[in-house]
Amino acid sequence: MKKSLSIFLVLFFLFFFSAYLFARTKIYDHRTDVAEIHASASQLSPEVIRSLAGEFKGIMADYLLLEAATVIGAQNKLNVEDWNAISRLFKQSMALDPYFKQTYSLVQSTLPWEAKMPEKAIELLKISSLHRSWDWQPDFYIGFDYYYHFNDNLNGSKYLMEASKNPGASPLLGLLGAHLSQKGGQTKAGIAFLRTMYENEENEDTKKQIKQRMDALEGVLILEEAIEKFTVKFDRSPKNLDELITAEILSAIPKNPYYDAYYYDHKTGIISYNTAF
Repeated sequence: MKKSLSIFLVLFFLFFFSAYLFARTKIYDHRTDVAEIHASASQLSPEVIRSLAGEFKGIMADYLLLEAATVIGAQNKLNVEDWNAISRLFKQSMALDPYFKQTYSLVQSTLPWEAKMPEKAIELLKISSLHRSWDWQPDFYIGFDYYYHFNDNLNGSKYLMEASKNPGASPLLGLLGAHLSQKGGQTKAGIAFLRTMYENEENEDTKKQIKQRMDALEGVLILEEAIEKFTVKFDRSPKNLDELITAEILSAIPKNPYYDAYYYDHKTGIISYNTAF
């Protein structure tokens, strides 16, 4: 009798849940005021939601993720409150099912870019990294976010090295992580890191941002190598970048995709595409 009742309750829940999702999808499909679709998320902690979900954790996790994806895909401009709610939906979904790959994929494709919340993305990706210990991608994304959004080479290198230990990861990730932690190899490693991310990214807007950073670093690399040649030839570093042209080492200074020019500190030899000394 108890077994029959349990089966009935499960079937009833599945029917109700499916009907709800179908109706919700149809409503969104026919709404003309899509700009009014905004995110909302329960303020209950993930622990409480996990307790309330009981044996329906997997289904509830899928629902919460679908709720987030629906709002993200609604074509309307999301505000800070929306993105905070979406990040809560992600966290609640992960609390119910921390093993689902699609969750961390959606986190990485939205929070660091559209939402401008890379720190929240890292927090959630660490949940996936902890539970999906066989998967190299969460650590790769964490390393990328530290490097790209925070210019944190140390943590970027650390998580790249962790990613390289997992099955399916390219052995080059370990070398990339090692070079990223060494001053002399940071620029080349950064370009290789960005190229790997660029080739695996599907969102065109995100790819444009990554490509812009790649172009900036490639300009830095050209200048670094030119300064090295100048130093060998004249036994001193150039006082400014124009000396590279005067000495006929470069025919032109690379274009900085972010600003009018690259910044150069002749005392330290450091070149930057986004920092004035």
